[in-house]
Amino acid sequence: MKKTALLAVLLALVIGSFAQKDFQLGLQFSPNIGWLKPIGNNIEADGAKIGYTFGIIGDFNISDNYIFSTGIQLVNTGFTLKKPDVQEVTNTQGILENGYGSTVTDLRLNYIEIPLTLKLRTNEVGYMKYYGQVGIGLGANYRALSNEQFTYVPANGSATQPISNEEVDYNDEINLFRAALIIGAGVEYNLSGNTSLIAGVSFNNGFTNIFSKDVHAADINGNAVKPPDTDADKRNKSAESINNMIVLNFGILF
Repeated sequence: MKKTALLAVLLALVIGSFAQKDFQLGLQFSPNIGWLKPIGNNIEADGAKIGYTFGIIGDFNISDNYIFSTGIQLVNTGFTLKKPDVQEVTNTQGILENGYGSTVTDLRLNYIEIPLTLKLRTNEVGYMKYYGQVGIGLGANYRALSNEQFTYVPANGSATQPISNEEVDYNDEINLFRAALIIGAGVEYNLSGNTSLIAGVSFNNGFTNIFSKDVHAADINGNAVKPPDTDADKRNKSAESINNMIVLNFGILF
């Protein structure tokens, strides 16, 4: 409920800014490649994922060569990670017990993001204008889902047991806010009048921790350590990580 209310406020702020004069409104669709960058060694990055971004963009022309660019975008990104984990499992006698092992998590994150950037744009050369772009992106998470495979060794020492879980709700594991540095470059091709096509590339470098919870302590193989007492069973190792994206930007301004 809190996430929904916050997203509504952010949407109202952007729509209010679009009520101003002297700007170009447009649409953008941007494929991206996302990956995880752990801070520390308590979890491991285990692969990148392809995602996408789409939404409304608005360029406020400060002058012919300086543009304040903003908008509102829905970001779909993700990555794969490996973490030490403890899950409740059923043993061969049908009794529930804690399984100590590791989980490979194929995580998909959805954000609503407001970019606040400055474009430095050249004068028109033929029908083309070239630009560099720098600024920040402010995001709020509204969905986090994961497909997981948990692997552990049963207490009786039998063969390692994999357990798969689909569409696991990760909302409680992910911080609501995400902030990122945006650096990019591209071209604008004028079709006619104020209508232009945009193509470019940008680096979306997260600088806030995306995880809201810690992880279990791990052994040298990355498996959760079975503790000598129940207090040690708690998640008390930092999972601090950022996620980054390379984004291909395609759009049209009117």
